[in-house]
Amino acid sequence: MENIKTKTKKPPYSLLANMKFIFGNIWKWDKSLLIYCAARTPIIAVLPLLGLYMSKFVVEAVEKSASIAVLSAYILIISGCLLLLNLLNNDLNAKIQFRQYFIRFKYITMVNDKMMDADYENIENPDGQTKQQKAYNNVYSDTGSSQAVMNIGVNFVSNIIGLISYSALLFTLNPIIFVLLFATTIANYYFLKLHSRWDYKNRDNWVPIDRKLYYINSKSGDFEQAKDIRLYGMTQWFKSLFDKILGERKKWYVKAERTGCAVDVGSGILNLVRDGGAYAYLIYRMISHNLPVSDFVLYFGIIAGFSGWLLGVVNNMNALNSTSLNFCDLREFFDMPDKSNRGEGIPIPAETSAINFKNVCYKYAGSENDTIKNISFEIKKGEKIALVGLNGAGKTTLVKLICGLYSPTEGEILINGVPTNKFNIEDYYTMFSAVFQDIHLLPVSIAKNVALCNEEEIDYTKLEDKVKLAGLYEKIDQLPDGYNSILMKSVHENATDLSGGEKQKLALARALYKDGSIIVLDEPTAALDPIAENQMYLKYKELTAGRTSVFISHRLSSTRFCDRIFYIENGEITELGTHDELIAKNGRYAEIFNIQSHYYREAVNDVDNV
Repeated sequence: MENIKTKTKKPPYSLLANMKFIFGNIWKWDKSLLIYCAARTPIIAVLPLLGLYMSKFVVEAVEKSASIAVLSAYILIISGCLLLLNLLNNDLNAKIQFRQYFIRFKYITMVNDKMMDADYENIENPDGQTKQQKAYNNVYSDTGSSQAVMNIGVNFVSNIIGLISYSALLFTLNPIIFVLLFATTIANYYFLKLHSRWDYKNRDNWVPIDRKLYYINSKSGDFEQAKDIRLYGMTQWFKSLFDKILGERKKWYVKAERTGCAVDVGSGILNLVRDGGAYAYLIYRMISHNLPVSDFVLYFGIIAGFSGWLLGVVNNMNALNSTSLNFCDLREFFDMPDKSNRGEGIPIPAETSAINFKNVCYKYAGSENDTIKNISFEIKKGEKIALVGLNGAGKTTLVKLICGLYSPTEGEILINGVPTNKFNIEDYYTMFSAVFQDIHLLPVSIAKNVALCNEEEIDYTKLEDKVKLAGLYEKIDQLPDGYNSILMKSVHENATDLSGGEKQKLALARALYKDGSIIVLDEPTAALDPIAENQMYLKYKELTAGRTSVFISHRLSSTRFCDRIFYIENGEITELGTHDELIAKNGRYAEIFNIQSHYYREAVNDVDNV
């Protein structure tokens, strides 16, 4: 299989460091969970020991011809203790399981908070997406490490208590038996640890595959994709693509199963040597007539129990090691470094802003070449700028740099003469009212989709004004519930679905409602019909009044209303000026404009000739 990573990956955190992190969080979030765990731990260790001694006392009483009353008393007392301890154990276990859910939800909240707060670059690049997926794997499941860790901890400590008590009893039988059982079980632990290490080192190979499978699964059942899947006959293509990627994932499943099988075989052989030797010695002692039947019953249970306790310690150590490695994945996600300023920043300018690029370069993670190449320019306060150029020229990347979604690889960006990293990033975002090509709606009312706040915080006078300005008022006025109409039928049965152009108008209304001092429009008319597009251009001065604006368009005829036009090619500004100036230069801009206008003129002539 291609792209298999063979380099050894060292965990960034030790087991001790992760346990300190885990239990520190639990102490901070829910101290009672630790108290319940501490109370349950000795009960788990005592229960089987009581059962063993009940068997020993009963056999011993029979050997000594004890009365039925004495025998019954033994059974009644020990059974009563077992019953009370079991009831207490079950009650504590229920409390622990219940509280563990809330611990997991805390980690889910931490993951979600990190996702929403992290630098956009961190969650966009493949490495960040892989870290995100591995973090999700640890929190979005009842069996994930974030919820299972306390059970593992309780069992680990109770197994140690049981192991110590059984070890003391085994020494009275024969120290050599103790050494045999201990040595083989420790060897077993290292077999299991090898499997955990293999899993951790190779996880980066299959997590990206899992992400692809999830993407195909989600898209194949996506309401918005359903039309294309049917009309373009994509069903078989989806199936074949899914089968291909699933085949890649199966190869890693097979590798993991083979490794696990080898570990299980080695572990089974060690168990056979351990238990077989111990039981053979016990039978020999009984046959030689110097071991009473009651002691045989006790030691037989102790040998089985010792192996169980020791194996439990080994398995729990392995589970703790796996949990630690899983928390390494979680903490690596939390530790993704952010370049943006999240501390105290200088105040955001109250008036509209000037934008200055000084020798700015930007290179995407994993790319060999810069996408933006040493660009310098100034956008004056209140100036309306158009960015034009072919697909892949770097227009959207440039806009993301302006909005603070990307940080320059080299150079600096200034707002009103102040470097952008001097502003707190959350404050910085408030300066921008942006509409990007990908428009995402929420399954809530139109009013909330535009205002993006709670119902009681919405200014309906302002809302209506911005909706009218964006050209969406007539559509909303026709709906029975008006601004309270719920969107997205894929979530709500009686919801309203908007067309592509209507979604674009809603996104524009959202940007206008935010009232940022800088307006960024990335292909805002791509889904609009010609009449709606023309209406928006006529309103453009009104839409951007008193604000600095940056406008991206592939239709060069739409840029005439801008103060200046930047023609971008291969990540550089190759031409700059007004529409008339660039036409007069007869350069690349004029060439593409003439090609586009030729098609429009040709279409008009064809209509006239009909």
